[in-house]
Amino acid sequence: MEFSQEQKAEIEELSGAGFNPKKISMIMNLPWLEIKHWYSEPDSEFRYHYDRGMLLNEAARDKEVNASAKNGSITAIQLLESKLRSRKLDELRERLLNGDK
Repeated sequence: MEFSQEQKAEIEELSGAGFNPKKISMIMNLPWLEIKHWYSEPDSEFRYHYDRGMLLNEAARDKEVNASAKNGSITAIQLLESKLRSRKLDELRERLLNGDK
């Protein structure tokens, strides 16, 4: 399935806002069975933009937390440290499971 630039941007925006693939298919008036198929394919265009939208949203939130941490917010510092530990564990898990270096 080919998506226009506008559709790709909308997929990213909607996934970043927390909508699941089924709801995105309904909002965008796309056939659910096709979206379901493309979502299940890790290398599909839909899956890429869906995951990218979630990642961009997470990055924007983390930038705000980082800025608060730099300004001395103890809560933000603790949250940032927790996220960094979690990401490090995710990276190690990925290396162990997939052999990535």
